[in-house]
Amino acid sequence: MASNWSKKPFSRESAQSRDGSQRQSSRNAGSRQPSRNASAAGRDFVPHLKAPRTDFPLFNGKRVTPSLAGLDKLLHYYGVELQPETLQQIWEFHQLLRANNDDQDLTRLNAFETMVERHYADCTLINAYVPKWPARMIDVGSGAGFPGIPLKIVNHSIRLTLCEPRPNRINFLNMVIEKMGLKGIDVFGHKVTSRSMTIPVDGVISRAFELMEKTLPRIANSLKVGGRVFFMKGPAVADELKTFHPEDFGYKFVGKHFYTIPNSTQERALIILERIE
Repeated sequence: MASNWSKKPFSRESAQSRDGSQRQSSRNAGSRQPSRNASAAGRDFVPHLKAPRTDFPLFNGKRVTPSLAGLDKLLHYYGVELQPETLQQIWEFHQLLRANNDDQDLTRLNAFETMVERHYADCTLINAYVPKWPARMIDVGSGAGFPGIPLKIVNHSIRLTLCEPRPNRINFLNMVIEKMGLKGIDVFGHKVTSRSMTIPVDGVISRAFELMEKTLPRIANSLKVGGRVFFMKGPAVADELKTFHPEDFGYKFVGKHFYTIPNSTQERALIILERIE
């Protein structure tokens, strides 16, 4: 069946290594399609691949009513299938985000469909490319909790710290954690630098925050050797990769996944690095 998951990467050059070698074989390349059975222990996500739905309300000139049922329909449309209890938690998070957005300026996205597409679907689809997340992680530049909170909701076993220095967002994140009763997650309310961030972790994730070469020095005294960094990027990463050499920072590429959110024009990339020194 047709699927946007099979769409070619944004740029052939972006998937080349420093010495000009081509992308990895289809087993490891960014064009790999996620398995329908990609869910793992402690995870409530299943990639849901299907042909576009021409009968979807969004394409009948109607807006999707913000509701638990509407969230479920939109997530299915954008390629995500969640267990009922997990869907309920995402909906609860969405309600808290909308209720506090006007006062705290948490996100510039307002339309329900757009928020589901670019926040909730975006932050859960990456699970299809990561069979097992590191046990102890930090989310650098978490903002209003993306990708950290959806990632934690879907992957219960992760011990996660949300790193965000802005006071209004710190207050919001702490409120979400308390009201939703989330366990194994906390907030680091400071700017992440090599001096401030010394929490030993196995993994780091960051979404559309800054250039990779700027983030790596920040986590120099936190990420363990053998730990992994997960960069969630947009199409501009093609140009960034042309001049980015992870070995200059003591890292190596272990994954470059390029994809489009199903039934969407939103191009995405997940760049995975491993610390080697």
